[in-house]
Amino acid sequence: MPIPVPIPLSPQRVLHFFNLFRTVSVVVLLIMTQWAMPTLSPGTPLGGWAWLYGALITLGLLLPRFKLPLLWTLSATLTGDILLLVAFMQHYGGVQSGFGMLLLPFLAVAGMLVSGRFAGFYAALATLTVFGSVLLSSHGGAPDPRELFQGALLATACFVTSGITSLLGNKARRSEQLAAARSSELASLNRVNALVLQALREAVVVLDDNGLVQHYNSRAERVFGRIQRDSSLPELSPLLRRWRLQGCPSHAQTLDLNVRGQQLLGRMLPLAVGEVRLVVIFLQNVAELAAEAQRIKLTALGRLTANIAHEIRNPLAAISQAAELLGEDASDEGSRRLAAMVHANSRRINHLVEEVLQLNRRDRVKPEPVALSAFLAALVDDFLLANPAAAGGIVCRVLVAHTVRFDRGHLQQILTNLISNGWRYSSQTPGALCVEVDDDSIRVRDDGPGVSEQAQSRLFEPFYTTESSGTGLGLYIARELAEANGARLDYVGPGGCFRLTLPSTA
Repeated sequence: MPIPVPIPLSPQRVLHFFNLFRTVSVVVLLIMTQWAMPTLSPGTPLGGWAWLYGALITLGLLLPRFKLPLLWTLSATLTGDILLLVAFMQHYGGVQSGFGMLLLPFLAVAGMLVSGRFAGFYAALATLTVFGSVLLSSHGGAPDPRELFQGALLATACFVTSGITSLLGNKARRSEQLAAARSSELASLNRVNALVLQALREAVVVLDDNGLVQHYNSRAERVFGRIQRDSSLPELSPLLRRWRLQGCPSHAQTLDLNVRGQQLLGRMLPLAVGEVRLVVIFLQNVAELAAEAQRIKLTALGRLTANIAHEIRNPLAAISQAAELLGEDASDEGSRRLAAMVHANSRRINHLVEEVLQLNRRDRVKPEPVALSAFLAALVDDFLLANPAAAGGIVCRVLVAHTVRFDRGHLQQILTNLISNGWRYSSQTPGALCVEVDDDSIRVRDDGPGVSEQAQSRLFEPFYTTESSGTGLGLYIARELAEANGARLDYVGPGGCFRLTLPSTA
């Protein structure tokens, strides 16, 4: 939830509020002296004074449009305020009338808006103006001591008011700047926390003491469906009730629960933030954990076997070459048979090594547009060159001719493996194997018995095979290469049918 950052008042808004204060003060003053309390009036109308003050207010409204510094604008208008207010005071009997106290709220407002030096300047200007009015009222003679005493008291009040309000204003401005900085930092911290929360691989839900959701991440929405702040999650209500019955312990607790058919493991961590108690719940799908462990295991296995395969190839080549030489030099049938056995098993081991090395090919994907109709025709022709007995036994049906982005070498290896397996287990009669292309997949179907239910669960595991001469890596590598290209390979049945779901072209 975004944190509102305080916005300091602009000079234009400061002058706007100051002019509003000036207008209200003058209107109230005129109402009190001219209409509400007419006995105070000495009989001389204040029309000229009112017009001058109206002009001053108008000037105060127009000055911000000239983009002048705040101090210049404020000093000009406040000087006019002091002069006109002292004139008003002089009109009603001088400093002893008490109207000189009207200077104090104006000096107080100005002191809140400027620094201490300028507040003192405004107080000094008001003092000089007040004593000037006292001297003016004496008509060139000796000033009345009572008026001098009243003027001194008023001057003292002006300086005290300006000083105190200036200190308060400086403190308020510093507090405002600190609050803005802290709000900005808090908003940045909240954004970082939200980013970290979304990056977690666990589903995270933060509940308050009443069981209402305060925070959550996108993975939590995958687990619980649509979530809203300040709403409850019925799936977690039993956990919170049990936690409260236990006395709301502060230590972390492990969780094992089932939500919408998903088996979840996690932990519950209570937190105390001031007087507010929060409960943070971390959950992870058991199936995802198992799949991740399987991926890590297979990755490590692939790297290990690839390293071993590299080490085997050199001595294997030497063994194979030595077997060929022994076969050439053998003088009897038994020796030639033994040499042939060594050579045949060397080729078998070499084939295994080649398949093991394919485990690392999924990281080198070079997708390109592949026209499936022409590609399949060429693939079947190549297969028939290597397997002449399959002539007439393979049928291609391109129901939808389209182009797919795929690594050409990977696609050739996947389909060659499927066609080879399908032909091996088919009846090997005309039309025994069918390769069919539709909108989003390629199906390789043979007329054989298919895969047993027991074997289906382990069909794509590495090194699992039902054939004594097989390595058990063909289908595993085919699925890995398919997933590397954004596709998926599945056994769908009935019979021997494999489906390669093609990557989306969107």
